[in-house]
Amino acid sequence: MAEFVMVTALLTAVFVSVLQLALVLHVRNTLIDAAAAGARHGTLADRSPAEGAERTREIIASSLGPALADGVSFESTAVGGSPGVRVTVRTGFPLVGLLPVAGELTVHGEAVRYG
Repeated sequence: MAEFVMVTALLTAVFVSVLQLALVLHVRNTLIDAAAAGARHGTLADRSPAEGAERTREIIASSLGPALADGVSFESTAVGGSPGVRVTVRTGFPLVGLLPVAGELTVHGEAVRYG
């Protein structure tokens, strides 16, 4: 009986850890995709980089929640020698569920402005 309790507790801890790792990777990949989509949106001919950052905030808020969409910034930069836009997302590291409580997670998205 004691072995069952110890093994069950160990397996539960491993399962929860793997689940949390999968959630962190999902959040990171979603933030990267939102930053890249916002940068592409901000490089369109009739758009500004600020509109690209706002688009990034909208994507993050709709897919992950508004708590993770606060730290979005943008800058005009050179991407491979061409003018472009870089959207940066800084948020807390989601340690417990989607609550950004520990450390900092920073991702970037870049796009080249044509025309």
